[in-house]
Amino acid sequence: MQEEGVSKEIAREHIKYLIDETWKKMNKARVAHHPFFEPFITAAPNLGRQAQCMYQYGDGHGIPDQETKDHLSLLLIEPIPLKKK
Repeated sequence: MQEEGVSKEIAREHIKYLIDETWKKMNKARVAHHPFFEPFITAAPNLGRQAQCMYQYGDGHGIPDQETKDHLSLLLIEPIPLKKK
Protein backbone atom coordinates (compact mmCIF):
# COMPACT_ATOMS: atom_id res chain seq x y z
CA MET A 1 0.00 0.00 0.00
CA GLN A 2 2.72 2.45 0.97
CA GLU A 3 5.03 1.62 -1.94
CA GLU A 4 2.33 2.01 -4.58
CA GLY A 5 0.08 4.50 -2.84
CA VAL A 6 -3.06 2.38 -3.25
CA SER A 7 -6.04 1.73 -1.01
CA LYS A 8 -6.35 -1.24 1.33
CA GLU A 9 -8.96 -2.83 -0.96
CA ILE A 10 -6.70 -2.65 -4.03
CA ALA A 11 -3.78 -4.04 -2.03
CA ARG A 12 -5.92 -6.94 -0.77
CA GLU A 13 -7.13 -7.74 -4.28
CA HIS A 14 -3.53 -7.79 -5.49
CA ILE A 15 -2.50 -10.14 -2.67
CA LYS A 16 -5.45 -12.44 -3.51
CA TYR A 17 -4.31 -12.43 -7.13
CA LEU A 18 -0.75 -13.35 -6.09
CA ILE A 19 -2.06 -16.17 -3.89
CA ASP A 20 -4.21 -17.55 -6.73
CA GLU A 21 -1.28 -17.43 -9.16
CA THR A 22 1.00 -19.17 -6.66
CA TRP A 23 -1.56 -21.96 -6.11
CA LYS A 24 -1.78 -22.43 -9.89
CA LYS A 25 2.01 -22.77 -10.09
CA MET A 26 2.13 -25.19 -7.16
CA ASN A 27 -0.66 -27.37 -8.58
CA LYS A 28 0.98 -27.38 -12.00
CA ALA A 29 4.30 -28.40 -10.43
CA ARG A 30 2.64 -31.37 -8.72
CA VAL A 31 1.93 -33.05 -12.03
CA ALA A 32 5.16 -32.05 -13.77
CA HIS A 33 8.32 -34.13 -13.83
CA HIS A 34 10.52 -33.13 -10.93
CA PRO A 35 13.61 -34.35 -9.08
CA PHE A 36 11.92 -34.29 -5.65
CA PHE A 37 10.73 -37.20 -3.53
CA GLU A 38 6.99 -37.73 -3.02
CA PRO A 39 6.95 -36.73 0.68
CA PHE A 40 8.29 -33.30 -0.27
CA ILE A 41 5.79 -32.91 -3.09
CA THR A 42 2.99 -33.75 -0.65
CA ALA A 43 4.28 -31.53 2.17
CA ALA A 44 4.92 -28.37 0.14
CA PRO A 45 1.26 -27.64 -0.73
CA ASN A 46 0.24 -28.49 2.82
CA LEU A 47 2.50 -25.71 4.10
CA GLY A 48 0.74 -23.33 1.73
CA ARG A 49 -2.65 -24.51 2.93
CA GLN A 50 -1.61 -24.05 6.55
CA ALA A 51 -0.33 -20.53 5.92
CA GLN A 52 -3.49 -19.55 4.06
CA CYS A 53 -5.62 -20.93 6.88
CA MET A 54 -3.66 -18.98 9.50
CA TYR A 55 -3.72 -15.65 7.67
CA GLN A 56 -6.86 -15.53 5.54
CA TYR A 57 -8.86 -13.73 8.26
CA GLY A 58 -6.01 -11.54 9.53
CA ASP A 59 -2.86 -12.20 11.49
CA GLY A 60 -3.60 -15.68 12.77
CA HIS A 61 -0.22 -16.04 14.45
CA GLY A 62 0.79 -12.74 16.03
CA ILE A 63 -2.70 -11.47 16.85
CA PRO A 64 -5.11 -14.36 16.37
CA ASP A 65 -8.77 -13.48 16.17
CA GLN A 66 -11.56 -15.66 17.52
CA GLU A 67 -12.28 -17.23 14.13
CA THR A 68 -8.68 -18.41 13.74
CA LYS A 69 -8.65 -19.71 17.33
CA ASP A 70 -11.88 -21.60 16.67
CA HIS A 71 -10.47 -23.18 13.50
CA LEU A 72 -7.31 -24.29 15.28
CA SER A 73 -9.29 -25.63 18.21
CA LEU A 74 -11.50 -27.68 15.91
CA LEU A 75 -8.52 -28.89 13.93
CA LEU A 76 -6.14 -29.80 16.75
CA ILE A 77 -8.09 -30.18 20.00
CA GLU A 78 -11.73 -31.15 19.49
CA PRO A 79 -12.31 -34.82 18.68
CA ILE A 80 -14.04 -35.74 15.47
CA PRO A 81 -17.42 -37.28 16.30
CA LEU A 82 -17.87 -40.74 14.86
CA LYS A 83 -21.25 -42.31 14.17
CA LYS A 84 -21.85 -45.73 15.68
CA LYS A 85 -23.17 -48.36 13.33
